[in-house]
Amino acid sequence: MAEQRLPLVNGDDGQWGDIINQFIATQHYNNTGVDDPENGMHMKVTIRAGTATAGTAPLKFTSGTLLSTPEAGAVEFLTDRLYFTQTTSTTRKVIAAFDDSSGATGDVYYRDSSGHFVRLGIGSDNQVLSIASGIPSWRQAIFAVSTQSGTSYNISSSNTVVIADATSNNVSVVLPVASTVTGYRYYIKRKDGSSNTVTIDRSGSDTIDGATSQSLQQQYTSATVVSDGSNWYII
Repeated sequence: MAEQRLPLVNGDDGQWGDIINQFIATQHYNNTGVDDPENGMHMKVTIRAGTATAGTAPLKFTSGTLLSTPEAGAVEFLTDRLYFTQTTSTTRKVIAAFDDSSGATGDVYYRDSSGHFVRLGIGSDNQVLSIASGIPSWRQAIFAVSTQSGTSYNISSSNTVVIADATSNNVSVVLPVASTVTGYRYYIKRKDGSSNTVTIDRSGSDTIDGATSQSLQQQYTSATVVSDGSNWYII
């Protein structure tokens, strides 16, 4: 195998041409004929390994201007995006990439309204992926059951079933603001048969079937409420 080096200054007399040709031919097409358009083109590209020292990245692009007309096979870099143009329909594509300094196993990524690749952290056990206002989010997939016997309990977005026990005192189950949980459905059931009251109360100016509250007056009665984004309705 030919030695791979450039000629030595003040040395290699009579061998400069041969040494340079051997060096160039390592990864370039050699002379295959007069005016052959492939002469000098790369037949392969081997990039030297990088190091931890600044400025030694194996391959580094400088942000520039995109071609006025996409060209098949072109790789372009502009600001925060790397592009590749495919042959079919000569369409320029954004190469999706994620930040390797954050994230965890199971994260998912989606395109935001600005065309950027955005990370959605892995959800919790028993959650499913849903869509709210065009944005993916996690929500509870199975019923989360909570038994409450205090005087007042504010439902969180993760609670699905609330069992109210008014044996010792009146119980108020307070719904979230309807606009924050559009499409959510909650089940509220009364467990006890005491003379104390169990009421389902609104937050803010929301209404529940047009009223400010609803009562569960008898043991084992229940109500299912759903938010339309503005108010609550019993279904």
